[in-house]
Amino acid sequence: MRKLDVATAEKQRRALQLRNVGVGYDRIADELGYSDKSGAWRAVDAAVKRSVVEPAEHQRVIMAERLDTALQRVMDAILRDGDLDQVVNLIRIEKRRAELFGLDAPKGYQITGADGGPVETDVGTILRERLTAMRERADATPDQVRELSSNGSQEAPEGNHNGSA
Repeated sequence: MRKLDVATAEKQRRALQLRNVGVGYDRIADELGYSDKSGAWRAVDAAVKRSVVEPAEHQRVIMAERLDTALQRVMDAILRDGDLDQVVNLIRIEKRRAELFGLDAPKGYQITGADGGPVETDVGTILRERLTAMRERADATPDQVRELSSNGSQEAPEGNHNGSA
């Protein structure tokens, strides 16, 4: 790997800055003196590869340190100077800290029926009745199925639940 001189590194950094604000490779090449857009692309690529991307946990620690510093200054202004206008900033810092560390995660709720048992609904009752009827039909002879079907259609309330007209 070839050693990078300061001027080249600065030129590549500038190419990356231009690209970050939406400048096209042709224009970057023109402005920085690359022979064509592929030279500008290689410069941007080299700058990106040299960039250090901190892991999220490191960024979280750095952000927490910044929040601590800001919080300390705000608390000094409140306690030492009596600047109650800083309470708004105190609340904002604490809100940001809670977001950063997931302290305001939503609470889970579990819905139960009487005495902590399952919730009973009409739907459950209707479903059980229909399953029982299906089981009876499955075990019945053809004549019994016709009889069950005719009894079911006579007993069916208005509104027709089986989808036929």
